[in-house]
Amino acid sequence: MGIDCCSCFRSTYSALGKKEEEEEKARVASLTPYEKEMELRELDEKIARLNTLRGINTGELYTLRGKFKALARDYGVGFMVWYWCIWTCTCALTYAAIEIGGVDALALLARVDAWTGYDMSARTDPALGTIGLTIAVNELLEPLRLPIVVSTTRPVVDFFTNGAERQSCYLGKELGEGIAMKE
Repeated sequence: MGIDCCSCFRSTYSALGKKEEEEEKARVASLTPYEKEMELRELDEKIARLNTLRGINTGELYTLRGKFKALARDYGVGFMVWYWCIWTCTCALTYAAIEIGGVDALALLARVDAWTGYDMSARTDPALGTIGLTIAVNELLEPLRLPIVVSTTRPVVDFFTNGAERQSCYLGKELGEGIAMKE
């Protein structure tokens, strides 16, 4: 008797057997959009709880790195968009401060040249020198920026997504009731 490679592969990567998966597909197909939305919310809550328990078990829940990973996992694109918005704002403010403050990037580069023995300031365009200084200073601000992003991601992403969730829940309920009425 041979081994069915499809069932072996499936059982390795799925928590459900083929029969259970087909039954679940049929059950989900019979749900209204509103019922699907409510079930997905319940499943998301359970997954979030399990991820928290896993973080406690591994100790990652109590480290900045672990919190950063959890935010990236839980908030995905919203987290990245918020991080890059903050990064871009601090970069723009840094550039403005350098320009308004009259900081000469080439003079700073000449000081670095004196320490290193290179002659980079003679070969650097002043505009590019200012941009390079801006990026360097902006990266030095990372230890200040990251805790702010980590502490504000949850409320900011929730603020922008809750309106969309309320809208989809309302529409889903209307659609669900409309479908139920037709049947």
